[in-house]
Formats: sequence, C-alpha cells, structure tokens
Amino acid sequence: MRKKVKFILLVGVLMFSGVSNAHDSNIATFQIRHLDDGRWIYEVMTPLYGIDQSLIASSSNKAKLKAIPKGSTAYKQRLVAHIKQAFDVKAFSRGEKTQEVTTSQLRLGEGKIKLDDHLSVFIFEILGMPENVTQLKFRISNMANKDSQNNILRLIDGAKNKKYLLNHKNNFSGVDKGFFFAP
Repeated sequence: MRKKVKFILLVGVLMFSGVSNAHDSNIATFQIRHLDDGRWIYEVMTPLYGIDQSLIASSSNKAKLKAIPKGSTAYKQRLVAHIKQAFDVKAFSRGEKTQEVTTSQLRLGEGKIKLDDHLSVFIFEILGMPENVTQLKFRISNMANKDSQNNILRLIDGAKNKKYLLNHKNNFSGVDKGFFFAP
C-alpha cells in the first residue's frame, strides 16, 4: 500500500512539474535537449528565489552577495557561474572499436538568461557532447541545500522525453542508458 502511494505521488510530481515549478521554489526543472540541427542545450527553469537561496547557501561571503542588486550584471554573472558549477554531466559513447567506450565531461558554454520572481529561465549551449551517446551520468546539485528540494531532469530528443526525479535520496544524481542513441 505504501509503495502505491509513493508511486502515485511520484507520478503526480512528474506530471505536474512543468506547471507547479513556476510557483514552488522547492521544485526546479532542468532539461538536456538535443536540437534538430545537432546542437545540445541545457535549460534551467526555477523561481528566482530558489536559485538565489542556493547561490547564497554556497557563498563564502553571504553578506557581500546579498548586497549585490538583483538584476545587476554582477548578480547575473554569479548566478550563471553557480549553475555552471553544479552541472556535472558525463557522456559515454562508442569508440572506433566495438568494445571501446569514450567518456566526455560536458561543459556549459554561452547562454541566455531571463530573471523573473515567478519563473527564471537559463539556457546554455552544451559543449563536448560526443556523437552516438550511449549513456549519461549526471549530478545536478543546484538547490541541493534545501532538504525539501526536488529537481526534475528531462532528457529531450525530438518527440522523445524521459524524466528523472533528483533529490537528497539519490544525491541529485542518476544514470541514463540509451535514451539518445541505442548502444
């Protein structure tokens, strides 16, 4: 009975995460998207309060950070650096030989941001993604400072979509095999 209730709650969180994350700073949505033109992007959607509190919690000089005006260039640069620092994704792909596996540490490149109290959006280009990705290993630790935080990671490739719930129970991490390309 208890497992059924947990399953129903998980399905509810996953189904309504796109709607509820705009109102609940305990939920953030992260997306790794493969675009039609072959590029890869990383999208972060969260209320400004949630990412701001995460940034403050990770700062060694909280008073100085709180004094920076929200919306200023310095504040935006700190948010971008904070998001990039918490992006820990490795891609595994087939090498030239059948049994050979290549590992690539992905990085975030240039991007765009839109700050809003209701829903802030950050979009970055993903750099270093190899062809024929067979596996992704990820840890998305933004907002891990809050015990009640739930991050939704969505993998998107055209019409295909897969979701992962990241929280303290799984150390905000997981592994996906074969979503983008079959092994």
